[in-house]
Amino acid sequence: MAVAVGTLLIPLSTWFFAVDRTVTEPYLDEVFHVRQAQHYCQGHFDVWDPKITTPPGLYLLSYAFSRLEGFQEYIGLSNLRLVPLDCSITGLRALNAVGLVLLVLVVRLSYLQRASPETSAHHSLFDHSALNIALFPPLFFFSALYYTDVWSALSVLASYCFLTTAYRDKYGHWKRGIGLLALGLVSLMFRQTNIFWITAFPAGLVLVKELDRGHEAIRNSMHRRTQGFGDSLYSIAKTSWKMAVIFDPPVRDAQVNGTNKSLQLDQYASPDQISDYLLTIISIAACLLSVATQPKRLASLLFALAPFLLLAALFLAFILWNGSVVLGDKGNHHATLHLPQMLYLWPFITFFSWPLLLPYLLLTPVVLLTWLPLFSALECAQRFKRTPTLLPRLLLILLALTLTCVIIHLNTLVHPFTLADNRHYIFYTFRRLLRPWYLRYAASTLYLLCAWACIQTLGTEPTDTQLFAPHPSNLERRLPVPNGQHSARISFTLILLATSALQLITAPLVEPRYFILPWVFWRLHVPLRIPVWRAGRRDRGGEWSWERWWAEYDHRLWIETAWLVAINVGTGYVFLYWGFAWPQEPGKVQRFMW
Repeated sequence: MAVAVGTLLIPLSTWFFAVDRTVTEPYLDEVFHVRQAQHYCQGHFDVWDPKITTPPGLYLLSYAFSRLEGFQEYIGLSNLRLVPLDCSITGLRALNAVGLVLLVLVVRLSYLQRASPETSAHHSLFDHSALNIALFPPLFFFSALYYTDVWSALSVLASYCFLTTAYRDKYGHWKRGIGLLALGLVSLMFRQTNIFWITAFPAGLVLVKELDRGHEAIRNSMHRRTQGFGDSLYSIAKTSWKMAVIFDPPVRDAQVNGTNKSLQLDQYASPDQISDYLLTIISIAACLLSVATQPKRLASLLFALAPFLLLAALFLAFILWNGSVVLGDKGNHHATLHLPQMLYLWPFITFFSWPLLLPYLLLTPVVLLTWLPLFSALECAQRFKRTPTLLPRLLLILLALTLTCVIIHLNTLVHPFTLADNRHYIFYTFRRLLRPWYLRYAASTLYLLCAWACIQTLGTEPTDTQLFAPHPSNLERRLPVPNGQHSARISFTLILLATSALQLITAPLVEPRYFILPWVFWRLHVPLRIPVWRAGRRDRGGEWSWERWWAEYDHRLWIETAWLVAINVGTGYVFLYWGFAWPQEPGKVQRFMW
């Protein structure tokens, strides 16, 4: 932990002091946030800027933070102050720097809470992964500015960490419920869109956990497609209904159809992969219908979901009272259906996380050859003999491409803010994407390939494990979350996709900041390569050594670190030293930012 925090402090302090020294006045949205926070610091809680759309959580936190200055002076420790605790612009920005350090600690704790006992000792790997998450450019960038993003993400992660801890340590219903409700309300004080990550996401996980109460042997039989248990849609639905077992194989097993765990050409984009996701949905629905016929189990399920249902009800009451999701500037912020947001998410993840996606990105040309019938007549005939599923596979891909193009054609929204402000990188992305007109449709293949690579990466297990093994740890049996080493299960992937969609497709404005939480939750559950040795004991015929540690380390993390640091250095330099001026505002420096 100390290494991760100490390593983060080097770029964080450099970035913070560079911004504080160069950008001495509030910049862009900081103008509203800083002014509002300073009103709160002066005790003027009745003053509210109508241009601010988010709740006052950050300003209340700044007020509480500023009170620590007087407390330090009271106890005689004012000389130990490392960061300003007042409500100056420097002090307010310092609050986000502190939040980023706390985020590293919460992410690391999340890894430890989810890890199986045999892997929880590998703190260095979890520390490194937590450091990389904190270095995520759209998050790291705003750690030196007074925006809500850092504390918003931190509050959601704290709620998720409490959820996994509560189920791992078997907290009582009331203790768990009150904790989740309190942390959820705190998270909503920072940003309204957090509602999906504190209600839909954990509710989905708890729902699967409560429904899946059958015997492990039955579950394994379903995954092996044993006759009468998992060999047909009917058998899966019947087994789920009668035996309270959800068909929920790991993503890695879905991607190889339960036969061979090596990456093979004929298995990419197989219809069976898609059908496994559909079967999981049907299995969950069958279990839910079965529970609906059992009053005691239904009451138990509703009691387990009560914190999330109450949070959703309170949020709905707030919308009805407020007349909108946002607090201010309601004319420019209307919730609407914006399906292409889920298409933009995948290139976004791929750009920042390509070191983790590398095996699939390298195989992308192979996938394209599998998808596209670029063969001679003889070659096509031979291929149909070898792979009878080629035709349905091609039809599936054509259907996906057609659906993507239809979404692009009918639902591409361009918010007035997107092309009106050339200080944001998204301005240049959309200007290129929209002209010429056909480029937006040509990008559909990129969207699908990136989505495929990102979802498959959730099922990649860099460490050799037994295929069709039971749930990798007791934690995952109680709550269907990946433990940091093994593949995510299909139910978890579906819940993650659904929550990301709920957050993104309701936002008309495309902003990298909106993709922070979907990226963080995806990145947090990518399986890591856990070394096979264990400190202090012989394991697999050898003792621990630095050479073995280095050889077995997940080196993707080093590449990821270098890439994220490079992006942060580039965007930070551009922000600080590539300023420009607008003709309508001469003498005022405009800066490029996320």
